[in-house]
Amino acid sequence: MKLPHWFLTVLLPSFFSCESSNTSQTNEQSDLKLEITDSIRVAYIGKLSLMDVNPEFERILLFDPQNMKFVSTDFEGNILGEFSKDRDAPDSFGSFPMAAGRFNENKNIQVVSMFGIYEYDLGGNLLTSSKIPRNEAKPFSGRADAKREIQFVNDKILLSGSIARGEYNKTQPEFYDTYQQLVWADPKTGTFEQFLSLDSASIFQNNMSHEPTTISTSFEVVNDKLYVISGIDPFLNIYEIESPYSKKNRIPLELTNYNLNMGEDPNKADPRAISYDPSFGIIQKMVKVEDKLVITYETGYSKEDALRSHENMSQTEWEEFYSRMKDKYKIRYQILDLEGKLLADSEIHEGLSDLFVSREGSLWFLGKENPEFEEDFYTLYKVEIE
Repeated sequence: MKLPHWFLTVLLPSFFSCESSNTSQTNEQSDLKLEITDSIRVAYIGKLSLMDVNPEFERILLFDPQNMKFVSTDFEGNILGEFSKDRDAPDSFGSFPMAAGRFNENKNIQVVSMFGIYEYDLGGNLLTSSKIPRNEAKPFSGRADAKREIQFVNDKILLSGSIARGEYNKTQPEFYDTYQQLVWADPKTGTFEQFLSLDSASIFQNNMSHEPTTISTSFEVVNDKLYVISGIDPFLNIYEIESPYSKKNRIPLELTNYNLNMGEDPNKADPRAISYDPSFGIIQKMVKVEDKLVITYETGYSKEDALRSHENMSQTEWEEFYSRMKDKYKIRYQILDLEGKLLADSEIHEGLSDLFVSREGSLWFLGKENPEFEEDFYTLYKVEIE
């Protein structure tokens, strides 16, 4: 499905963001749920997305995508610093980060882009950088929000590293055979090491063409193991965190009414196109919260709504249809134990957006924007598993 250009512009700025058997809930679920326990209001006129929350330093990192501006606040909602970096400036990290910026141990902002690794203070002064020569940079896609984070692991930075186009394209089996999901970034040298191939049993090895937007990997580091969900593939894979990254387990996820995108005939797919079809399910993010995992996902549409979504519609008709679908198909979350056992599955609270981080045993969600009128503040919610 090729969505209207305006729609792709909204959904995919960060990327350049057969029906499955609807698995039944065979595990006995607990009564665990996500509960809002506190909130922080930040006064700001404009659009903001969430990057990081640091409870130890009581700092919040937000990002204004319209002005490409980093905004940091304290836990009272007071703005501590704002800065943007023009792509041609000597201290710029380039046009877009590969993942959300994050506070490091020095209370500064760490940014990773395809051109290197950068550290800024809250006012935007460049403190350190490890740059890659422009002619050696790889075309990594990125997200300037909390859907894709960086993690500090020993002396390296771990992040996902999607490359939509390279030696092979999405219509060729070699694209999936050679695809590397994750990246070790070295702050000392600025070098990137790609690693972790797609599992041989994943949906991406079914000899079909898959959109690069469906392969964006979620990961967590748990007890010196690497927990990975490969894009839309409804499985939790557990690996050793050291090379050669031996697989320890592959656990099916019991996602409610999950409409799995089986891909497209390679002979019919456009190798140059990057599109997104919301009628299919997608796994958005996985985080560790103490001794549990939280996964957020979208189910996709019913057969009837999926057929309607592929009909020719005007922009106005599509906007109205998509608005109805957002109300009808809510974002869901699952709570699992660290062995992958399902403990709870429910809809995300109506006031919470899909941007969140896990910090010190709590979740921090950015609140939804008011659809009726533009407000001059944003709300960050502290959420607990109870």
